[in-house]
Amino acid sequence: MNSLFNYQTLKTRLEKGTRSLVITLNGDRLNNSFSMEMLFELESLLAWCTTRVEIHTILLQSSTNIFSDGYNQRVLKKLTIDKLQKFTRKLQLINQALMCLPQTVIIDMQMGTQNIASELAAACDIRVSNRSCEVSFEHSKLGLIPCSGGMIGLSHIVGHANAKNWLLSAEAIPFRKLEASGFVYDSYTMDTRDEVIQRILTSISKQSPVQRIQTKLGVTESIRHQMEGMLKFESQIANAAMVTEDWREENDDNSMPAKSIKEAVKLSLVKNDNSEDLPN
Repeated sequence: MNSLFNYQTLKTRLEKGTRSLVITLNGDRLNNSFSMEMLFELESLLAWCTTRVEIHTILLQSSTNIFSDGYNQRVLKKLTIDKLQKFTRKLQLINQALMCLPQTVIIDMQMGTQNIASELAAACDIRVSNRSCEVSFEHSKLGLIPCSGGMIGLSHIVGHANAKNWLLSAEAIPFRKLEASGFVYDSYTMDTRDEVIQRILTSISKQSPVQRIQTKLGVTESIRHQMEGMLKFESQIANAAMVTEDWREENDDNSMPAKSIKEAVKLSLVKNDNSEDLPN
């Protein structure tokens, strides 16, 4: 079936029976790493969705076994602070849009997500996955921190204790913990994937449109103000943490002297109070 739009990194199709828009990540890399081109295309597609209330559900999935490994680390190592801030800001806007769309947004995490792809998953309304799925928020291993809802959004979903454990350990979170925490709503085996997803899409399509949209608005509005404030805070500390440029290629040896680390932390604390450091 032809794609609904002529995108380079996304494939789209409408399923009339369930009034669903299916968005498939279809980048040119093995695990569909996020690129600026993909974010631009996804942002424009979500903007189109804001007025398409006849579409009840958006299903996000991937053409690969995992949903996405997040950052393209080869590209990340070459980014300047300015380019990384622009990339991060774009992802923040997309994640905020997902929470405010009139459609119910479902993400199929498939076999897993990593770093910023896990943050995008946290911004969706419903998450499903393979029963072998693993999710990680290993930003710190890349020299970064979560700043697109990966702190406050995750805490609202799985609770403060789980979020703290997952973020600070930076370990891959196995499916049993994802399910027990409520991060995953439903799961499947390879044989039952289509059945599980179709059941959820059908259930949503049978809901009264106004009541469905108002229900999403209600549960989102209850945390929106707190989310907006914390997203600003996440941006501030993310920008402050960038002073070390630990994601850069020349810092691969991770050998920053203790004195330099101490000075970087001091500078981070100063920058954290400076709103001018926020990306435009």
